[in-house]
Amino acid sequence: MLTAATLPGLAAVVALLFTWREVRVAEQGQLTSRFNDAITNLGSQSLDVRFGGIYALERIMQDSPRDQPRIVSVLSAYVRRHAPVPASGFAKEDTEETLKRRSSTDVAAVMNVLAHRPPRYDRGAQLDWNRSDLRGLTLGTWELRDIAKLPKGGELPSTRSSFSYANMEGADLRGAALPGVDLRGAFASGANLSGATLLRTSLTGAHLDGADLTRANLLDTDLTGADLSNTALHDAVLGATEFVEGGCRTSGCRLVAPFPTKPSNLTNAVLWGADLKGASLTGTNLTGAILVDANLTGTYLAGANLHGAKLSADDKSLLEIIAGAIRGSANLANANLTGADLTDADLRGVNLTAANLTNADLRGAQLTGAKLTRAKINGARGLPPSPDPD
Repeated sequence: MLTAATLPGLAAVVALLFTWREVRVAEQGQLTSRFNDAITNLGSQSLDVRFGGIYALERIMQDSPRDQPRIVSVLSAYVRRHAPVPASGFAKEDTEETLKRRSSTDVAAVMNVLAHRPPRYDRGAQLDWNRSDLRGLTLGTWELRDIAKLPKGGELPSTRSSFSYANMEGADLRGAALPGVDLRGAFASGANLSGATLLRTSLTGAHLDGADLTRANLLDTDLTGADLSNTALHDAVLGATEFVEGGCRTSGCRLVAPFPTKPSNLTNAVLWGADLKGASLTGTNLTGAILVDANLTGTYLAGANLHGAKLSADDKSLLEIIAGAIRGSANLANANLTGADLTDADLRGVNLTAANLTNADLRGAQLTGAKLTRAKINGARGLPPSPDPD
């Protein structure tokens, strides 16, 4: 039974509850008002006012994580509206123009706001910049203090900005710099990433089929399980680079960064029909990768791990798909081809010096002019009785 002495205490508790509720209602009203004002500013003709709207939405995300999914959707729509790929397709420009180009300042601001958001509050909201023109985009995902250590022998930063499962299908990202970005599971079919820098980027399980990665820098990039079918990778850099005084020692490598780098990981990647002409894959991990119909003409694969890789189709109706794929000046010196399926492959003139062909299947392969000096051939099937060592 309540006594008179307890009534004032209960009244105080009830008063506090009502006060707390009123404060919450007021806060929600203020957030709604701020959100509406920010959206209005995004539609302004003035660039300065639009900037205000962009950073107002960033502050709302910080103050109210529950509103982050809506803000992610709004900012993604802003990018698609203000930087669309022309209906006629990618704008034509030469390499020099691509290197000089930078994204518009407001679109770059939006992308960097998204890069620094806490992804745990997305709650299923997708970053959607499909068919967006993001040429020359630079995402500042690494701390300047970490970058400053690189010329002094420091390592690449390990931090990543999350754009996992982003929709970037058909986007134009020529010359973009996306170092350290998390693009796991990203949908990038048909995207143009020619000349892009994807240093230490995670592309695990990404859908890059039909994408253009010509001359792209993919050093220290994780492409495990990525779909690179019919992707253009000619002159791309994925291999390890060894720097010595006065230049680069590894055959075929290019001076792409003044610091040590690691080869990319392409374990179980699907490279069916990929164009790897002239690409640097020195030391890359291609374990279990599917390279059927891939163009490896002039590709640098010295020291690459191709254990269990598939370079020809089991379907005998497709006997011609490998023809010409590895012909000419391909370099497979020191490559690990243990157990590789090379049936019917065209290996004429290929450098296989010191390559590991243990248990590889070379039945039907063309080996005229192939260099097999010091190659390990234990258990290999299909080799001629006395292969030409030269």
